[in-house]
Parts: sequence; C-alpha cells; structure tokens
Amino acid sequence: MTERKGLRTRLRNWWRRVTRKDETGPAGAPEAADPESPDSPALGQAAQGEVAVELPPVEETLSVAADGDVFAFELVPHFRWSSQEMTLDVLRERAALHEEAARGKLLRRAWAVARACDPGDPVAAEKAVNKELRGGWCYHDEKGLIRCRPSVRMRMDPALREHVLPFHLAEVRMEKEHHLGKLKADQVQELTERWLRVMSELELLGNLGAAERRLLVPFAAALADEDFFKVMQALKNTRRNGAEALADVLTAATKHHEQVGLFEYANAYDKALSEFCRQMGLSPFSWVDTVGDVGELAP
Repeated sequence: MTERKGLRTRLRNWWRRVTRKDETGPAGAPEAADPESPDSPALGQAAQGEVAVELPPVEETLSVAADGDVFAFELVPHFRWSSQEMTLDVLRERAALHEEAARGKLLRRAWAVARACDPGDPVAAEKAVNKELRGGWCYHDEKGLIRCRPSVRMRMDPALREHVLPFHLAEVRMEKEHHLGKLKADQVQELTERWLRVMSELELLGNLGAAERRLLVPFAAALADEDFFKVMQALKNTRRNGAEALADVLTAATKHHEQVGLFEYANAYDKALSEFCRQMGLSPFSWVDTVGDVGELAP
C-alpha cells in the first residue's frame, strides 16, 4: 500500500514537470517569476529604455549664405535629444549644456548646403539642409551617450522678401481678378441664355436663328448684367451705324443709277462695298484675293 502511494506520488510529480515544461519552454529553462512574489524585481527596475526631450526653442536665428553670396537664409534650428543611459531629468540637464555646441555644428554643416541653393526658394533649401542633417550625431557625455537629431526651418532673406513682396501681391491680385472675371462671364452667359429662352417662348419664336439672336441679345443682356449690357449696346450701335451708312449709300446709288451709265453705277456700288468693309474692319476687295488664291490652287 505504501509502495502504491509512493508510485502515485512520483507519477504526479512527473506529470507536473512535463506540463510545466510545455508552458514555460524547453527543459531546464528558468520559470517565470511571480509578479506578486517579494523576490520579483519591481517594474521600475526594468532595463532602461530610450528617453527623449526637446528643449524650448531659442529666439535667436542663424544666418547662412545663399547662392551668389548676396542674400542669406534665416535658419531656425530645432534639436531632439535622446539617450538610453540616463533619466529624463538628467538628459534635459545635459542637453542644455550641449545645445550651444550643437548649434555651431549645425551651422557648419548647413553652410555648404545652403550656398548652393537659390535665395528665392527657401523650401528647397530647407529640404536640402535637413537631408544633410539626417541621422544627427552623438555626444559622449560623462553621464552617458546622448544622441542629437537636429532639423531646421528656413526663411527668405528679409531684404529679398521685401523686394519680391509687391510682385507676389500683384500676382495674387491678377489671379483673383482672372478667377472672378471667368466666374462673372459664366454667370452672365447662363443668365443671358436663360432670358433668351424666356423671350423666345413668350414671342413664340421657337429656335432662335442668328438674326433673332442678334436682335434679342442686347435686351437679354440688360436683364443679365449692367456692364455686359453696356458692351452689347455699344456693339448694337456700331452695327446699326454701319448698316445705316451702307443703306444710305445703296439708296443713293439706286436713285441715280437710272440717270447715269453703267460705269457710274458700278462705282456707286464700289463705294458702298468700301464703306461696309471700313465699318466692319475689313480690307476692301480681300475676297477678290481669296478667290484668286483658290483659283490658282484648282487643278
């Protein structure tokens, strides 16, 4: 009976060892410490992780020469300090001691890069300098290793900014005026076409042809936009004056052609054609040259 109990105890202990190996790893591996055990290390005593700090920015900016060595960029440095060997408070204290040296090193590395950049393009200069500073550098401080990761923001030279400011303002104004002009033209066109449709429906005109549109557009323009109406009214008057002048010449030619010979009749109509071309801004007899060109091209 005693032997059975001893065998049962040995089997139970063997089973516990086997199941514990499956849960904790291969045989011989140390068991995980119980977090509630008094012998377990406290959470604050774990391996030191990386701590980082960013000091308040310094008001003073740096100046680096741009291409041509006439203008300079205003450079605003920014530093991020990190370490795996010290606490946050110690890192903040040691970073403040190294900041002046870091500003000098940053200036030396940024100088050569900035001198190859256009003084009117601080964005490209900023990208080039930050690419040069990528990765940063380390300081072997008495309290431990500190890594410095710098970056910069760059601004245009104040003298150059003052010079180009009026041109940029004019560019912005022209862009906005152009945008507003297109917007107004689209709105006037839409309103004019809508009023034309209203007029054609009320007058039972159906589809408007070229002659009907030329007659109704000035009236629709008066309902669409005041400035557009003035322009269309001036265009209407110009066309009317030209038509009246042509009508007067042709009327005079018609009254007198029965009293004169064929030469005088042709000359009167020639004057009518010249007056019409002058009113319309065309060169007289240009159509004759066109016909001649077409005849020369014919096989």
